[in-house]
Amino acid sequence: MNNPVPDSSLKGMNRAVELAKFLASEPVRKVKLGQTPHAVIHRDRQARLRWFAPAEPKHAPLFISMPLINTWTVFDLMPGRSVVAALLDAGVPVYLLDWGSAGPEDADLTLGRVIDGTLVRALKRAKRHARATYGAEAIDALGYCVGGSFLSVCLSRHPGLARRMALLAAPIDFHASGRLATWADPETFPLDAIVDNLGNFPGALMKQSFAWLKPGGQTGKWWGLWERFEKPGFPELWTHLEAWSDAPTEFPGECYREYVRQCYFNNALVDGGWVLDGRPVDLKQGSIPALAIAASGDHICPSAAAFGLERAWGGPVETVTLRGGHVGVCIGQSLPKALIAWAEDA
Repeated sequence: MNNPVPDSSLKGMNRAVELAKFLASEPVRKVKLGQTPHAVIHRDRQARLRWFAPAEPKHAPLFISMPLINTWTVFDLMPGRSVVAALLDAGVPVYLLDWGSAGPEDADLTLGRVIDGTLVRALKRAKRHARATYGAEAIDALGYCVGGSFLSVCLSRHPGLARRMALLAAPIDFHASGRLATWADPETFPLDAIVDNLGNFPGALMKQSFAWLKPGGQTGKWWGLWERFEKPGFPELWTHLEAWSDAPTEFPGECYREYVRQCYFNNALVDGGWVLDGRPVDLKQGSIPALAIAASGDHICPSAAAFGLERAWGGPVETVTLRGGHVGVCIGQSLPKALIAWAEDA
């Protein structure tokens, strides 16, 4: 007598077949990221300032400083999962600083040139464009991850470049960064040897390092695809995230050296003592209103690291925690809603 195959087993077998077909089609190679129409209005070495224009401007323009670690497209991942597109729909003009990926010729690019040079020039260009295009006399500024850390230094040193500042998952108290802070210990982390021998910090090594911060995350990624493969829209989202994750960028060597030494080794944004290109770094000199946004499941920038802004910043600081992880917060619905509410509140 033949024993029938249980329905649950048949369902699992069918799912396995469909998943195998899906992966065999190499979907990650076929997706396109960053598809929201825009124009590049400024170039500075590898960096690009991208302007996204809403159909009906309603709010002050927003300048966004992205991280130097990955591509900017996590903010414009795909239709329905785009921070930029949601802001445009709400009438917020967007100027996004895409740092690009450093080449060997950029290994000597210092952090001073990044913050007081590239970032300042991009902000000034955005302000000039916003004034000519929208009649806007002021812009707001948002920084994500290390792009936010650098933005806080910039706006504390160059008053008047932005009306308000928001930082998303941007560490300020670097010694509160959990396992990442433990790893970045001057006694055990060979910072100088890495930069002296490799030049730029390789994107592939950066990706692998972050993967080891949460080893179970790699297993969880594949298990999540298996569990949610039949959920409408999930395979597309998974594919786009994989495509973004597979394109890490090179971090300019000398910039990386000073960033790690001052921020992770010395925790200088909170404790002081940092002199950048002959001028002290002092966030207490920043006076514009600031918003610190943390992600509830962030293992790269825990809330204690992000909310260090309350102690360090010279102006008023509000804090808010949104659901998600360090990357997941960028593709959920809570971040666009929070940013739009922030724009309307002005």
